[in-house]
Amino acid sequence: MSPLADPGRSLLAASALWLALATPPARAWLEASMTLHMLVQLPLLAGIGYYMGRVWLQSPPDGSAARALGGVQSFNAGGITGLLGATFVMVLWMLPRFLDLARLDAPVDALKYLSVTAAGVAVALSWPRLPAIARAVVHLEVIATLFRFGWGYLAAEERLCLAYLAGDQQRAGELLLWFGVAYAVAVAWRPMFGHPWRTRSLRGIH
Repeated sequence: MSPLADPGRSLLAASALWLALATPPARAWLEASMTLHMLVQLPLLAGIGYYMGRVWLQSPPDGSAARALGGVQSFNAGGITGLLGATFVMVLWMLPRFLDLARLDAPVDALKYLSVTAAGVAVALSWPRLPAIARAVVHLEVIATLFRFGWGYLAAEERLCLAYLAGDQQRAGELLLWFGVAYAVAVAWRPMFGHPWRTRSLRGIH
């Protein structure tokens, strides 16, 4: 993991972006469409949490943040606990019932913001601890989840989310399938063909 130039500024920037996403105009825009809600807002919140987790992992070893990290990681042997928790949270907020609740109920939406960000933190803390086989299993499960939800939303003959129109549901299903394909290609590319940028730089040397 490459060290961050200024962890304090990095954490401040991530927090500012999180607060910007939590403003009423940003929430209204991102949650007005099922596609934006599921495929933009949720990944952004998880990504912010992941970045915060990376900052936390690089905290000075003699500080209070490092002591807190040690306490958290003592319950996360092998990264399994964090990954299971993160998986549960992300799948929960992709379900039609909970998308509706988050769209229509402000306290539930606040819970979504906090829990999805925490899921991103959990992934950042857990991923370095996972063995290679476990990482492969996680990749396969992510791909399978994208295909399951994509096919479910695309094949449904009626609206599953009351807050969104059927056409938006169809678009979300199609994009989930495409995201699953893109994720599968990205995961398979490196072990099959190597890192593209590293390969290109080696060719330039020769």
